[in-house]
Amino acid sequence: MRLALLVSYDGTPYRGWTDLRDVALRPALARVLGCSESDLQPGQQPSLPLLEAASRTDAGVHAAGQVCTLSLDDAVPPDRRSRLDTARLAYSLNALLPPEVCVRCAALVADGFDVRSNVGKQYTYRLSTASTRDPLRRLHEWHVPPRRGRPGWDAAAVASTAAAMLGTHSFAAFGNRPRGGERSVEVDPVCTLSELRLSQGGLSEASSAGRWAFTVRGDRFLYKMVRNLVGSLVKVGYGEMEGGELLEALADGRFRRGESVPITAPPHGLVLDSVEYAAGEDPFSSSSAGLN
Repeated sequence: MRLALLVSYDGTPYRGWTDLRDVALRPALARVLGCSESDLQPGQQPSLPLLEAASRTDAGVHAAGQVCTLSLDDAVPPDRRSRLDTARLAYSLNALLPPEVCVRCAALVADGFDVRSNVGKQYTYRLSTASTRDPLRRLHEWHVPPRRGRPGWDAAAVASTAAAMLGTHSFAAFGNRPRGGERSVEVDPVCTLSELRLSQGGLSEASSAGRWAFTVRGDRFLYKMVRNLVGSLVKVGYGEMEGGELLEALADGRFRRGESVPITAPPHGLVLDSVEYAAGEDPFSSSSAGLN
């Protein structure tokens, strides 16, 4: 038996998913699942459960719907597994977690459930083209003001270029090399984008002037692909690149100006909205959508 968690977090203080997992989630799980200090011998440390996530978000990237799982076979004694109350467990975890992390829901899943066998993900990337920055939004949107003497923001050019990139393509030009030990692993660059849409509005509709959001949805993504797409489209929006250059790079697997993407959007504007699973496999389809 496995435990699935639906987690949201502000990634600002963390060096990515692995850091957040090890600093916040695993210690809290060790306490809630029974490895409290009262259960330990003097000098013994709690056994931290292993957690697998659907997406290993980078440093500074946020999530509204990250999905992660752990095996209960090693973490919880057999006599306690059948009595595990997932709603109570979620509340107990939230009592221990730091304020920037929240378990929205918990559910029991079969041993065969693989959190990475999802059929898609959806992201939102927020940016501001306002002439002045908003200090209250600085950790959650990319401020890209217009430059003096340069063309202004052309949302129509961005939208038309983005629409032309939908479908199944090799996105080799928009992916970075994998990290660490995965650098030598050959990665299939073919992905299907079902949505790449620019809309006006930010965190609050009360002040949407100059605020924009990219909605990006697809079956899979290369490393830093979403941020590379956004950065490139922002170049198009300010007339620093032609939309045709992005489409050529999409077809050729590289940019004319070099082999690397022109600009990678910074991490703090990116949010993992949701992880999608095939019908009947979503751990939370029959669970509460969140905690009240």
